[in-house]
Amino acid sequence: MAKNVVVLLDNPEGKALIKQECLSHNVSFPEFSELVQAEVDQTGKQRKRGLFDTFDDILDRIEIGE
Repeated sequence: MAKNVVVLLDNPEGKALIKQECLSHNVSFPEFSELVQAEVDQTGKQRKRGLFDTFDDILDRIEIGE
């Protein structure tokens, strides 16, 4: 993930907070980070082509892993 794009994921305290929240909501931190990265990759684009397909792929992997 690019530095300073998502400040909470860029510093240890923020990352620890997000990991704790992911754990409390039964969300995998790596997949959460991947979903955020997919959104960040679309920053500045008028149309977010393929974003929902990417989300679907990530979420499908989470469901398969359960």
